[in-house]
Amino acid sequence: MSRRLTDIYPIGTAVQVFFPQIGIWLDGDIVAHAHPAVWVQTADGRRWFVTNSRRIKLKE
Repeated sequence: MSRRLTDIYPIGTAVQVFFPQIGIWLDGDIVAHAHPAVWVQTADGRRWFVTNSRRIKLKE
């Protein structure tokens, strides 16, 4: 069984999220859980609901 994003990324974790429309990874932080997804706030203050594990990773 695969691990859920809420298990992998605790609130406060620094992450990067990928936006295929612009082809880059943006830095952000996990600000909330919405089982099984997470909310990421990027540096510009916007919040993104992330459900796809291929579009999120730990900040490098």
